[in-house]
Amino acid sequence: MFPQDYWLEKSEKGVFPEEFWQECGRRRLPGFLIPEEYGGLGGKLEELVNVVVFLASHGFGTALYPVLSNNMSALVLLNAGPQRLRDEILPRLASGEYMMGLAITERESGSDVLSISTSATKSGEGYRVNGEKMFVNNIGRATHMLLAARTTPAEKVVKRSDGITLFVLGLRLEGLSFNVLEKMGTNYFKTGVMKLADVFIDGDMVVGMVDKGWKALTFALNPDRIVYAAIGAGSALYAVKTAAAYATDRKVFGKPIGSYQGIQLPLAANYAEAEAARLLCVEAAQAFDRGERSDVLACAAKYFASETAFKALGHAMQVLGGYGYLKARHVERVFRDVMLLKSGPITQELALAYVAERGLSLPRSY
Repeated sequence: MFPQDYWLEKSEKGVFPEEFWQECGRRRLPGFLIPEEYGGLGGKLEELVNVVVFLASHGFGTALYPVLSNNMSALVLLNAGPQRLRDEILPRLASGEYMMGLAITERESGSDVLSISTSATKSGEGYRVNGEKMFVNNIGRATHMLLAARTTPAEKVVKRSDGITLFVLGLRLEGLSFNVLEKMGTNYFKTGVMKLADVFIDGDMVVGMVDKGWKALTFALNPDRIVYAAIGAGSALYAVKTAAAYATDRKVFGKPIGSYQGIQLPLAANYAEAEAARLLCVEAAQAFDRGERSDVLACAAKYFASETAFKALGHAMQVLGGYGYLKARHVERVFRDVMLLKSGPITQELALAYVAERGLSLPRSY
């Protein structure tokens, strides 16, 4: 229904894949993890991982972001959101009427979320928010954001994770402005800077407890890393499948190039690694679904699947030779998109540092 040419057109024109989103909403994919009582599918994270791997293995790649962001936002609301927000927002997230993303990162804070400076000051029955958020996705199409802002200055809290409050931010509020950032890939939606100038947010839009927003947000960090790892695993499988098909048909010196071990064996290695990445994603998701610790597995999956995808796609481009460099063959598009996984939702370096400290009990690195 959504062939490779569809994604190439959307990417080249920088146009949101509206038809895909409408189909997702019809199938309730934006509410995959949302309970049926709110109009969602009531699925498990493991099941969502399998769906993401399948779609990514067909070249959808990072275009799946809106589906994942709705589901991750829903997890935060299900875990910490007041009942009123759940009743109001979750059914609309499930249907795709609402599209919610994250407004967390700032220009100076980067991966150090706890050093954000965007402030939310109490004003009557709500808060006045001032600041700037970096790398905000789906500008022009998203309807809401989960916004992290400081309600207590960092110098006045005992724990660095305190003093941050999480809000549901409607994107039609006065005082919001956006600047689009040009990027190398994932051009199915716009990414940019969001400025907040004295934006008033009603107090009913607080998720979790005031000053405890980091705790509310962290519930979705591990599943977020797992589903993005699933994009990596699926994209690696896409690369192997595409390269293998080409190597079977392409003849040089009278033989298919896939009959030469110089082509064949690396592709087999790519496949083995892609399957290992997929299984690691599944294992991490199963641990989360059981309510067990999944943090180390999530970081390991995100790291390994991202590296595997990058390696497999690079090799696929090499197998296709000059054709791999052509947009019409689609591998280069997915290759550019997957570069995003090197930096987010957690950098490769931070993922490894986390595994070292929490998984191997090594001293904390600096």
